[in-house]
Amino acid sequence: MANGTMNDEYPDESQRYAVCNARWDAKDSVNMKTAVFKIYGDIGESSCSGIFCDTEEMISSKEISEFIDNNQDAEQFIIRINSRGGDVQEGWAIHDLLVSSGKKIKTIGEGKIYSIATIIFLAGSEREIMKNADGLIHNPFIPPYTLADKYESGDLEKLAVGLQQEEAKILDFYVSRTGSAKEKIAEYMSAETKLSAEDMLSLGFATKIIEPVVALAYLKPIKSFKMDEKAFFEKLGSTLDGAISKIKNFSRIEPENLVLTDVDGNELTLEKAEGSPAVGDAATPDGTFTMESGQVIVVADGVITEIREPQATELEKAKQRIAELESQLTEAKTEKEKAVAAEAKFREAETEAKALVSELSKLKNEWTPPQRQKFNKVDKAGNVNLATVAEIRRKLNNPKSE
Repeated sequence: MANGTMNDEYPDESQRYAVCNARWDAKDSVNMKTAVFKIYGDIGESSCSGIFCDTEEMISSKEISEFIDNNQDAEQFIIRINSRGGDVQEGWAIHDLLVSSGKKIKTIGEGKIYSIATIIFLAGSEREIMKNADGLIHNPFIPPYTLADKYESGDLEKLAVGLQQEEAKILDFYVSRTGSAKEKIAEYMSAETKLSAEDMLSLGFATKIIEPVVALAYLKPIKSFKMDEKAFFEKLGSTLDGAISKIKNFSRIEPENLVLTDVDGNELTLEKAEGSPAVGDAATPDGTFTMESGQVIVVADGVITEIREPQATELEKAKQRIAELESQLTEAKTEKEKAVAAEAKFREAETEAKALVSELSKLKNEWTPPQRQKFNKVDKAGNVNLATVAEIRRKLNNPKSE
């Protein structure tokens, strides 16, 4: 787009579009009275100087203003665009005239929506683009044919500042209207990026992709025939699947690739933004790559054909065996501790049993026949201490109570 500066300050874009299109939200656009304007050509003013005259068809803000004045009774303006772009100032003027017209604006991209024509395209609240149309965005520049014989340093500085201001203005406008990330749009503008219809939709420039209407002609057969419906639809399905597989993910924007580095410092590029490498992934260059993890990736004819997982080394095997032995040793120590505790408990029970046996033996020795008990009226029965017997009985009945 040729450079130009505008001194008018633009109000908030979101408010402008909301005000101009809010009252149309509830209406059916099919029933609206509509006026159509075609921007088929470059954007700018036709000029004549002496005997020389630029006869190429140019679309100017003057023509748009006249179109608006002549269609005051219309409720909706449809602006069809097929343009390489042109003069920046004229493009901004056309955009502002459309937005401030008070009409519902619908833009349709046909063929080319390049340069400053993208600004006009974004004037629509509905922005449709033909499936095979293209967009193009880039930084503003000064065409070589507009340069004078010479420039002083101050002149060049002014030109540079003007270009930077216009670049920032366009970038901010793109971001506010599309909702795309500023860094991404700036990168595409610097690279003078051509955008497919799919790109225009995904970036937010367009709101819908439309298919062209196809006219059909056919011959009525003289003799009727019976169609094999199953075979027909099977063939139709395979044809559609093939076509879809060819066009899916179509984009003129260079995809973000995943770059891996092997142990030798060689780079392997996978044609996907994230994830792990897998057999069948597109990758470059061809060759065999050993990753730091030990994984080996084989690429042939631009596709990953084999992935070999790392084999355990002798050292790794030894470490694994040590870990197993340590686990077994821990289990053995636990079992030993259990055995020692069981043995201690057994010794304790054994000591207690021996003490009971000793007390029973002592009682046996102190026993007195019944005929001699009448001479002993104390708390003993046959010289046996009843309290001691009761205590022994308690221990025998409940040996764990101690």
